[in-house]
Amino acid sequence: MKKDNIIFLGLLGIVVLILSICAFFAYQKEEQTPDLTDAEKIAEEYKVLNNEINEQNNLAYPIVELSNENPFVYASEEEVIRVLKEGTGVIYFGFPSCPWCRTLLPVLESAAKEVGIGRIYYLNISEIRDTLELDENNKIVTTKEGSNGYYQILNLLDEYLEEYTLTGKNNERVTAEEKRLVAPTVVSVLNGEIVGFHEGTVSTQENGYAPLTEEETEDLKSTLSTLLEATLAGTCNEAC
Repeated sequence: MKKDNIIFLGLLGIVVLILSICAFFAYQKEEQTPDLTDAEKIAEEYKVLNNEINEQNNLAYPIVELSNENPFVYASEEEVIRVLKEGTGVIYFGFPSCPWCRTLLPVLESAAKEVGIGRIYYLNISEIRDTLELDENNKIVTTKEGSNGYYQILNLLDEYLEEYTLTGKNNERVTAEEKRLVAPTVVSVLNGEIVGFHEGTVSTQENGYAPLTEEETEDLKSTLSTLLEATLAGTCNEAC
């Protein structure tokens, strides 16, 4: 019996030693792994869908390669509302699975670096927007309410937004009595005044999954550069 106890204690000691060693190396690894910056997290957030297929339409998501020094930082609804009311900055509204957003984002990064914009506030709107649908009688019903912050943002951007429209059973357009914040949208603000506003990519891109031509990329970059410069210079022209 005494011999059995000795063997048990010996095995227990070995197990404890192994667990202690594993815990030590896990701790060392955690200590040596620096926290990712917002730029790195956002780059990874979009990169994760590269080469993936959208199961709803069997199309491949556009490839997004952002640098780890991109200007994007996460912003809360409250931060975005503050900028729109009284602040200065550039706000990007979008989300990773939006094909148009994936097309726009690298161009926006490139334009920001050329213009000298070091920070762009990023608000993922996929979860905060409301959802409207048509019932069997073609009547609009709200199947998901938006957040309080989302409705405040709608009010602040009201004059720039289009009405929420849905497609009926016979392909007719049914208009709701409220506005809609679409993705992607980029807004430039100077001292609480909107000096630049852009929705989508370019008018010639009819399919969000199709890559932009070289000319379309340059057109989009030019538009975004003008929008970004408005925040720096405090001026706005027809491109805004």
